[in-house]
Amino acid sequence: MTDHLPGLPERAANSRRASAAAAAFGGGVVAAGLGLGALAVTVLILWISAPFPDSGLDGALRIAADLWLLAHGACLSRTDTLSGLPAPIGATPLLLTVLPGWLLYRAAAHAAAPPEGSGEGDVGDGSGVRTEPRVAAAAAGWLVAGYLLVGVGAVLYTSYGQVRSVPLSALLHLPVVAALAAGAGAWSGCGRPAVALPRAVRRWLDELSLPRWLTLPEGGLPAALRAAAASTAVLVGGGAVLGGASLVWHERLVGHSFAQLSAPLSGRCAVLLVALALVPNMAVWGASYALGPGFAVGAGSVVAPAGLGASGLGPGSGPDVLPNFPLLAALPAPGATPLSWAVFGLPVLAGVYAAWLVGGAAAAGSWRPARTALVAALAALGCGAATALLAGWSAGPMGSAVLADFGPRWWAAGGAAPGWTLVVGAAGAVGVRWWHVRDPAEPVSWGERWGSVRGVFRWRWSWSRSAPEVAAEVAEVPPMPLVPPLVPPAE
Repeated sequence: MTDHLPGLPERAANSRRASAAAAAFGGGVVAAGLGLGALAVTVLILWISAPFPDSGLDGALRIAADLWLLAHGACLSRTDTLSGLPAPIGATPLLLTVLPGWLLYRAAAHAAAPPEGSGEGDVGDGSGVRTEPRVAAAAAGWLVAGYLLVGVGAVLYTSYGQVRSVPLSALLHLPVVAALAAGAGAWSGCGRPAVALPRAVRRWLDELSLPRWLTLPEGGLPAALRAAAASTAVLVGGGAVLGGASLVWHERLVGHSFAQLSAPLSGRCAVLLVALALVPNMAVWGASYALGPGFAVGAGSVVAPAGLGASGLGPGSGPDVLPNFPLLAALPAPGATPLSWAVFGLPVLAGVYAAWLVGGAAAAGSWRPARTALVAALAALGCGAATALLAGWSAGPMGSAVLADFGPRWWAAGGAAPGWTLVVGAAGAVGVRWWHVRDPAEPVSWGERWGSVRGVFRWRWSWSRSAPEVAAEVAEVPPMPLVPPLVPPAE
C-alpha cells in the first residue's frame, strides 16, 4: 500500500480535472437548452394565442429551433414559395444573438472561475485567487463541446419542414459564435489578464527589425482596443439615434404598415417582437448610412446620404416589391438634403472620441507623437474590423430575386470606418497628447488680467498726450531722497 501512496495526490488532481471538464460540458448543454427553451416558450405563447395557427405543436417547436440557429448566423431556407423555388433567409436579428451569447458568456465565466477552497491551477497576485489561462481555456473548450452537441441535434431536427436550416451554414457559424462568447467568458472568469501579443508574434516582430517609431509603446495595444471599441460604440449608438429619429419622422407610414400586417392581437405582438429583434440591425444600418456607403433594401439598390439609388429598388422595379414592414417604412425619401449630409458628423464624433482616449493614454505613458499616431491608426483598424463584422452579421437575403440583398456591404462599411477614424483620430490624438503634456503658464486671476488691460490702455493714452502735460506730471512727482554711499568702516 505504501507503493501507491505517492500516486494518490496525482489521482486526486486528475479526478478534479475530470469533474471540472464534466461540469463545463454540462454547462454548455444547459446554456444551449436555456436558449432553446426561451425561444420555444415565446413561440408557443404566440402559437396558442393565434386564432388560426398554420401548423401544429411540432411545427411551432421547429420554428423555435430555426430561430435559435438563425440567432447564431445560420442561414434558413423557406420552401413554401409561390415560385416553388426555395427562398433563403440569412439576415440575422442581432437582438436574438444577444441571448445565446450572454448565456455562453455566463456559463464560461462560471466554469473558468476557481473553485472555492481549491488551489489547483490557480495563481495569486495578492488581490485574490485567479485561474490560470490554460485551465480556463480547457474549461471553455469543454463548454463549447457540450454546446455544439445540442447544436447538432437542433440542425437535425430542423432539416425538414416548410422552414428548414441549411446544415453547412449552421455547422460553420455555430462553432465561431460559441468559441468567441465562451472565450470572452473564460477571460473574464480567470481574472481578465492583461491583453498582449502572442509570443510567436512578438518574436516575429523582433526579427523584422522595424523602426522604433513603428513599435507599439507599453500599454499601446490595450489603449488601441479601448479606443476601437469606444469609436464603434459611438457609430452604432449614433446609428440607433438616426434610426429612431427616422421612425419618429415617418410615424404615419410606420403606424399604417404596422396596422396592415395583422389584425389579431397575437399577430401584432409577433410583428412587434420581430421589429424589436431587428432594432440592433437598424442601428448598424444607420451607422453604415452615416459612414457614406449606405445599405441595400433590394438587389441593385443603395440607401445613402446622396439619396436612393436606382429608383430605390433596382432597375425596372417599383416600391411595391418591398415587403410591408414598419422598419422599412421609415426609409429616407429619395434625393440628397442638407439634413442627410449632416449625418457625416457621426463618424467625425467617433474619431474625436477615439482621439481623446488615445491622446490621454499617450500623455499618461509619455509616448512620442509618432507612436501616438501609430496607436490611433491601430484603433482605426480595429474600428473598421468591428464595423465590418457587424455589417456582415446584420445583412443577408430575405428571399429570392429582388429580396436577395438586404443590409450594408461589409467591405464598404469596414473600409469607410477606418478612413474616417484614421484621419480624425490620428491628428486629434497627437493634439490631445500635446495639450496634456504642454507646460501651462501659472494661472492668472481675472483681476490681474483686467489690470494688465488697463495698463495697456493707460500706456497708449500716455503716448497720445502732449509733451507739456507729461512734463507737468513729472514735475509733480517728489524727488527721490539721495542715499549716501556706503563707506566701509575704518580698520
